[in-house]
Amino acid sequence: MGEHKTSLEKHIFKASAFVLIAHVLFKLAGLIQAKAMVAFLPIATYDAVYAFAFENGIYMLFLIGEESLGPSFLPVFMRQLDTGSEKDAWSFANTILTVQFAVLAGVAAVLFCAPQAMVELMSVWGANSSPEKYELAVRSVRAMAPALIGLSLGSTTYVLLNGYKRFFLAAFGDAVWKFCAVLLLAMGVLFHADGAQWLMWGLVAGAACKVLTHLCGLRDKLRLFRPALSFSHPAVRRMAWLMLPLLAGIIFAKIRDVYNNVYVLSALDESGLMQANSIGKKLQSTLLFLVPYTLSIAVFPYFCELVDQKDHERLGRLVTRFGRMLLSVFVPFALFVAMAAVPLTALLFKGGYFDADAVRRTAVSLSFYTFMLPAAAIEMLVMQAFFANRRMVSVTVIGVLFSAFSMGVSWLGLKLCGSHDLLLLAVIAGGVTLARMLKCVTLVEMLKKNAPVFPFKEMAVFLARVTLASVAASVAGWLLLRFLTGLPGLSGRMGDVVKLGCSASVFGCVYLGCAYALRIVEVHELYALALQKVRKRA
Repeated sequence: MGEHKTSLEKHIFKASAFVLIAHVLFKLAGLIQAKAMVAFLPIATYDAVYAFAFENGIYMLFLIGEESLGPSFLPVFMRQLDTGSEKDAWSFANTILTVQFAVLAGVAAVLFCAPQAMVELMSVWGANSSPEKYELAVRSVRAMAPALIGLSLGSTTYVLLNGYKRFFLAAFGDAVWKFCAVLLLAMGVLFHADGAQWLMWGLVAGAACKVLTHLCGLRDKLRLFRPALSFSHPAVRRMAWLMLPLLAGIIFAKIRDVYNNVYVLSALDESGLMQANSIGKKLQSTLLFLVPYTLSIAVFPYFCELVDQKDHERLGRLVTRFGRMLLSVFVPFALFVAMAAVPLTALLFKGGYFDADAVRRTAVSLSFYTFMLPAAAIEMLVMQAFFANRRMVSVTVIGVLFSAFSMGVSWLGLKLCGSHDLLLLAVIAGGVTLARMLKCVTLVEMLKKNAPVFPFKEMAVFLARVTLASVAASVAGWLLLRFLTGLPGLSGRMGDVVKLGCSASVFGCVYLGCAYALRIVEVHELYALALQKVRKRA
């Protein structure tokens, strides 16, 4: 039994490593794409084409399907493979794929034929009030409508690959999609063509390439693909019951995102706010995707085993231990980014159309969104414990409540700060961050009914130590950064590199020293774990 458990752990961590590699490539491609877009697309074009039409339009619709289909489809498909025959499992899968394709084709056709409806519903742009943005947004929605089919079908083929434990190609499909978009945008710039149009073509072509990459991974299963409508299949009903509560919460969360990221910002007749809000979220979303998400994939099977064994005490210890490790990293990181947001933003994105005003706006957004990292990391870990306990409805209700809270903060910000762009960006990002923190605390308190997680007294002492060490490091780093900023020779990109490198080194040394003095053992555990992995590879 012990050997079997050790073997299972090795398989899980090996799978996580493959997923992490593909995710790193995906996020690297996303960073390159963001850098290319802000450099070569005018600010108003970025707002209409990418921030509105794709990110908060086509991609938002895709996420509704992905976030509801994935968690409900995979366990049912796996159960059919384990308890029935592969043919029976594919009868269920083909029914879902057929219905999904029909729905996607219908939605894409509506977007293609009536893109004006989407623009008028989601923003305050109109043919008379903002004619240039309105026309560009309409053209972009129509051009990129077919991408919805490829992206969403790719989310189901992603899950099918995971069902057969072919993790790398599943995640690599997203990287292929991003690199394809970057390639066509670069070609448009190289040929001095319309960069926005080439970006649209790249996103559509990338969506098709994502599905093709997944089909390469499923090449030995292609014979099993065929249209089917077996609604009487019991697996279809099981999936529907799992999917419905998730779908309700996800749709409300996307309404929140559209309201915060599009409607409120489009109410101000000023270009660049959507871009700043969009770019400001990328750093925290990248780190959240790479670290807590990968960890959650690795620990979820163990959480399920512990729940089935009714070993809730051990489950609580694991959640607490991993959560403290995440906090010991992300609390100081959030403070460092807030301290160094301006040179960091300038180093990553400044150039071309991304000028000093864009840097200033994005730095504000970046600072507030990065403060969300600690709470979001804990939430992602705690959610796995809820899913292991099969508590879907309570999670959905909590999500809806705090999404509404975030929208209320944005509405209040628009009424009070509508004439101040930086303050409005801070209110929107700060509202999302505050809602995430409150949601995290609520979920932790609810989970305590099932498992002894995060004991109050111990966590209060731990957070006080981490906060004290992080603040001390931030003060030291800020003082050095302020001194370096005043030096006349440190300007431009190399100046940003020097300032960030020196301030990051001082920040890290002070934090590690304080962590040792204050006995924050989680930092030492992470260092020992990393050192062990390096020695094994050596």
